[in-house]
Amino acid sequence: MLKLKIVIIKSFLFLLILNTSQALAISGKEIKDLIKEHLTILGITSNPLIRESRQFKDCNHKLNIENPYNSFRTVIVSCKTPLKWQVSIRTNAESKLQTKSKSKNSENFKNIKLITLKHNLKKGELIQESDLKFDYRNNSVGNGYFIDKNILIGREINQNLSRGQIIKVRHLKERFTVVEGQAIIIYADLNGINVKMEGNALQNGHLNEWIKVRNNSSGKVVEGKIINEKKILINF
Repeated sequence: MLKLKIVIIKSFLFLLILNTSQALAISGKEIKDLIKEHLTILGITSNPLIRESRQFKDCNHKLNIENPYNSFRTVIVSCKTPLKWQVSIRTNAESKLQTKSKSKNSENFKNIKLITLKHNLKKGELIQESDLKFDYRNNSVGNGYFIDKNILIGREINQNLSRGQIIKVRHLKERFTVVEGQAIIIYADLNGINVKMEGNALQNGHLNEWIKVRNNSSGKVVEGKIINEKKILINF
């Protein structure tokens, strides 16, 4: 009889959770991890200065990360809805994208050492180390280039690229933690009672981002937070 009551309580709590769309507060640690992930994709190592226990109002979309000062040493993280807020955070960034190499040849004194392609690549191909080479280009090439081969190896390109072309961030297919249509596990945690159900992702998403998922048992669509490549957490 007791086991039956526990099952009924769990079922009731899960249904209650599925009909609730409120999100948890965002912690400083989550924001720190998002900034580090964002800058790593750009080839920049960082250690954002933010108290990990600090709490921010929840946000029902992916947080915006902007670089308003033409330097990745400080970024602005912001949310538009349900409550508008923003915070400026020092990153202690060491940019791999802006490094300039001085050549013995005065002609190359202000040129930049960066990565280009040895040969043509087609859309959808994965970059191999043998595809890459270092080259010197004028410092007017703009932002978004790379000087670290390890960041590029294994990445998929989203368009055809030519031999000698500078590889930039916009040429790479975005990496998502969870992709649309992927099978996931929906978790709910309420006062120590854990419930899990099988489901499917209805949107692409990154770590700590909120996306829509479908509960395979009930068919209901809810929003959950991406914990890892398989786990979606629903809280209220």
